[in-house]
Amino acid sequence: MKGRFTIEDTLLHWLQQADAFAVPISLLISILISLSGVLPSAFITAANLIYFGFWYGLLWSFLGEALGAWVAFYVYRRGFYRVESRSESPRMLKWTKRLTHQTGWRAFWQILFLRLLPFVPSGLVTFLSATSGVSSVVFLLASTIGKGPALVLEAFTVNQLITHDSIIPWVIVGIFLIFHLVYLLVKKRRSIDMN
Repeated sequence: MKGRFTIEDTLLHWLQQADAFAVPISLLISILISLSGVLPSAFITAANLIYFGFWYGLLWSFLGEALGAWVAFYVYRRGFYRVESRSESPRMLKWTKRLTHQTGWRAFWQILFLRLLPFVPSGLVTFLSATSGVSSVVFLLASTIGKGPALVLEAFTVNQLITHDSIIPWVIVGIFLIFHLVYLLVKKRRSIDMN
């Protein structure tokens, strides 16, 4: 494993040094990753799986990501995270507009769906939700529920990469890409049928 997962090795070293404080350190790292908006959580997930074992590692990763999303949502919403150029991009405006005009269950399902897709950046979903009119309760419920299956998939994939040189993670990514393409095709067909 030497040289292959240097970030994971560093995080694992921090957890080992923290010993009794490994859980708070893990949660703090997850919050910082969520606040960054761009760093992948797979690094801390890998360190958690190695240090705590699969199930406890999955538990602390889930709690860290849920807590991180909650903290990031409030920080973004309060205005501490300003990215003028990103918010002007057409793709960002499209998703912000969708979330802004959706409330209640519609917004809930939109956020939940985005959380379930492993290739949609978590920080982007949080940022778009925070800069839209989505209520904090809807965001927190949808985000936390959506993170469950996505994190189980991430943990399984990371575990496979750590323990084996396996093709399984690539198969999983392929299945989700196919799922996403089918979703886009169905959505396109529905918009054509409506017109």
